[in-house]
Amino acid sequence: MDWKTAGKTIPEITTRDLVVFRLPPEESEQLARQYNRALSNMNSDGADVAIISLKKIITEYPTWGEPSLLFGICVAQCEEYHRALKCFEHALTCGLHSQQMTELAQYCLAQAKVEYEQAQAIADATPEESPLKALSSAITRQESPMVAESENRERIHVQAPILIKAPKKPRKRRIATEKEIRDALAQSTSSNGEIPDEAINVEFPKTPAEKMRTTAIVFAIIVAVAGLIALSYFVIIPAVKKATAKSKDAEKVEFLEKKLAENAADPEVAAILAEYGMEFADGEEGETTAETQAEA
Repeated sequence: MDWKTAGKTIPEITTRDLVVFRLPPEESEQLARQYNRALSNMNSDGADVAIISLKKIITEYPTWGEPSLLFGICVAQCEEYHRALKCFEHALTCGLHSQQMTELAQYCLAQAKVEYEQAQAIADATPEESPLKALSSAITRQESPMVAESENRERIHVQAPILIKAPKKPRKRRIATEKEIRDALAQSTSSNGEIPDEAINVEFPKTPAEKMRTTAIVFAIIVAVAGLIALSYFVIIPAVKKATAKSKDAEKVEFLEKKLAENAADPEVAAILAEYGMEFADGEEGETTAETQAEA
């Protein structure tokens, strides 16, 4: 496959394509320029330069599929098909902004598998090197361990993180969780003995499902508060007022009873007390009223 031709079919992006990240206008324009510059370098025999730019973009935006697609094409141009496979799978897992880009990523993934299998078959068919050549290669590797480590470290750092195995059919765009992103970053750095940066704070815009859940929670809280207010206004407050009114009425009745008892000598008051006792008083109260009348 002509990987350079595949890269030239990818269009440049504008700040409107980056609205999902909710960046300030200056940062959005800078990111678009950085991406388009990497695309231009890739299409002008500058894949190694494009890899450096794409490495930074993938690290900062690991769920953005397009940079992983570009990165895979770059490493495929360098005949590193195993890394290209992972990049194409990662791009399809994250999701791409258009059907054309999705189909291109699927095609690149299939071609990378074919070329990787062909390269493996050629490597398996190659006769083993002579003992003298093997010894010379071993000595050379021992003489420059720092160079080998540096090259290996650079290759690991620029490898695109892989979150989930790519499906056979493209799925809807999904925003990775913070734990998945940290696991991916740890995977890209753990093999060379370095500790990933725990101070990285990854924030992504909420998905429609998350926004709907948040809205539902807020709505439920508002309904609960409104219910409590209605319960207080229509049930609790009237009940308290009614209880207070009954207490005041009881005080008024007690006051009247006291005043009537003080004026029990008056025949009219005595008659009222007698009628009141017959209507409301208990047995003991009735006896007390009767005694009061007898004394009168």
